[in-house]
Amino acid sequence: MSNSRWTNLFVAYLALVGAFLPYVGWSPSIGTISEELSLSYSQAGGISSITGLVAGVMILIGGVVASRWGSKNVIMAGLAAGVLGQAVFAMADGFELIIVARVLAGVSVGFLWVATYTMAANWFRDSKMTGRAVGVMLSGDGVGAVLSLFVFSAVLTAFGWRMGLTVQAVCMGAVLIVVMLVSKNAPVAGVQALNSLPADPVAGVSVERTYRSLLNRNVLSALLFWIGGVGLFAAIASWMPSILIEEAGMSESLAGFLTSLFSIAGAAAALLVPILAERLGSTKRIITVGGFVTAGSLAAMTLFLATGNYVLVAVLVPLIGVGVYASESLSLAEAIESVQPKFAGVVNGIIVGTPWIVSGFAYPYLLGAVKDATGSFVQGFVVLTIATIVLCAVTPFFIKETATVAQPNSDAL
Repeated sequence: MSNSRWTNLFVAYLALVGAFLPYVGWSPSIGTISEELSLSYSQAGGISSITGLVAGVMILIGGVVASRWGSKNVIMAGLAAGVLGQAVFAMADGFELIIVARVLAGVSVGFLWVATYTMAANWFRDSKMTGRAVGVMLSGDGVGAVLSLFVFSAVLTAFGWRMGLTVQAVCMGAVLIVVMLVSKNAPVAGVQALNSLPADPVAGVSVERTYRSLLNRNVLSALLFWIGGVGLFAAIASWMPSILIEEAGMSESLAGFLTSLFSIAGAAAALLVPILAERLGSTKRIITVGGFVTAGSLAAMTLFLATGNYVLVAVLVPLIGVGVYASESLSLAEAIESVQPKFAGVVNGIIVGTPWIVSGFAYPYLLGAVKDATGSFVQGFVVLTIATIVLCAVTPFFIKETATVAQPNSDAL
């Protein structure tokens, strides 16, 4: 096992990228899967929705679990669930068994997303380079999207979706072995793990003060924006490959690559936009612009989808990603800095986890249900556009830029 923070950061990054396989590694072949197993569009949307729901729950409790088990054990559990989930999915002969597989995938995704970030932050906390480590981890979204939606789409096409999912399970198993042999939990120097709830109720976080922190206007604004942003990611990652394949006549590889641009462009924006915000001295302004970019781009994409201009539909996918990722990163930071440090873990878990339970579940299913009812995705995207205007373009106006809230000298509640 390695004590090098950079080695452990690399292993955490590898596991985070692997989480995208159980989440969206199947979506380039959703048409073939649906046809072979006689799934309706609503059921096909449910494949992604159930994963988002379970992942959201796992993210909410994952910080506590990591503080008790250690991040390494949670990562290993997440990878093991991913291996089993992909294997079960590959053997599925009906919708019921697919649901079992997607529940396992949700456990995998939730555990991996929360525990990998926790491991990275803990290893770099004492070196005062936590921000750099988190930035590196955030770039894993783009790499994971390319791997799952583009690289493995070629495997799915060449060998069939069942063999492709089996190969994904083997790859996640290899990552599990690497984590087991190479990684190590960061040394704890008298501080609690990231995103954990204190075990001592006296020195811990009271229910009343936690509730008041969650009602902070910046926390609520960030939560609403994340509900809109996560829902768009879930909907586009689940259905855009199918739209581009079935309606635009693109290959699975090309459709997967164009869809992955959402996360590639978004990850770049999340790394660069905070620097711009620091120079401008205003995060609210950037978040607001990002919200309008998100809503405006989605509205334009819906229009081009209705007119059958799929080239411009594909062009707008990364622009939506830029708006979503740029504003999500800044709104989360603004929310955390608006509450006392002792509440930061709870706020982080609520803002990141709740959207997966709400929109991560609802958006993919909604699009599938609308497709079943109308024969088109357009009406569904119209509804998503209206929701995005409210959640992403309006809510940033309620943000109040404040100085970082310091921890009180006394911990008495």
